[in-house]
Amino acid sequence: MDTTQSTPDLAPILADLNQAAERLWVACAPTTPGLVLDVVPETESTNTALMAQGRRGEVWPTAMVAVRQTAGRGRRGRSWEARPGDTLTFSLGLPLHLDAVPGGGSALSLAVGLALADALDTGLQAHHAERGGALPPAIGLKWPNDLWLGGRKVGGILIEATPAPGLTEGQRWVVMGVGLNVQPGAAVPGSAWLPTPAPSLGDVWGWLLPALLRATQAFERQGFAPLQAAYARRDVLLGQPVQLWTSAASLPPAAGAASPGTPQPDETGTAQGVDDSGALLVHTASGLQRWHAGDVSVRPA
Repeated sequence: MDTTQSTPDLAPILADLNQAAERLWVACAPTTPGLVLDVVPETESTNTALMAQGRRGEVWPTAMVAVRQTAGRGRRGRSWEARPGDTLTFSLGLPLHLDAVPGGGSALSLAVGLALADALDTGLQAHHAERGGALPPAIGLKWPNDLWLGGRKVGGILIEATPAPGLTEGQRWVVMGVGLNVQPGAAVPGSAWLPTPAPSLGDVWGWLLPALLRATQAFERQGFAPLQAAYARRDVLLGQPVQLWTSAASLPPAAGAASPGTPQPDETGTAQGVDDSGALLVHTASGLQRWHAGDVSVRPA
């Protein structure tokens, strides 16, 4: 959802992303031959566009980045607010064998988050070192699909999959969408954005897309288990009291909000990390439980 009150000049943003696409094509072609890079001024949602592409049987690897999204989406159908120039919104579509990997798409979300966090840390450290600024804090991960910075959400991941014409047996068309607050303009209350001086959207896309490609290719081969320890080092829920809701309709209106009449969580406990298939481990009054990304929404207590 675009909440722009005054329309910014889109031409410099578009030029920046097109220049990044040229660099990315050279960088990614050796490992992902046939990769299509699509820079669009406006679309409803990059995830929606690539899901439709797959259903048409156009199942070649495609990365799409949009200057403006008019109906960006998050997990469980939530809107993702984005203002041109402030928010990086892109998606990557690939044919993948997910069903044979423990945890499937749920675990892929964790692997993607870890790859993006690593790439952001590396890029931001180099960016700030060049400009003599203080090094930014490390990017954290909130299960199952949020990037955190300084204790607040800075970005989110949405993974969708569908059968598609032209795929081999066992493959699905998988679309991984990323929304990241780069500048503060579109950041909703309580969220974060990248520290100043902020890099350009093209720079950040250049950091993230190669890492995302490498992560998905590795995940298809080996699953999440080899990443479990690295994820734990970024896990912002680890050891923290959490509240769990199995119905999106019963969630409080804002993270951490409490008001009269707010439905109570379905379960509470202490987060104990994730297992080797990406399930969240929570120690509750009835013992250790495993929760999967499709089953539950989680908030720090």
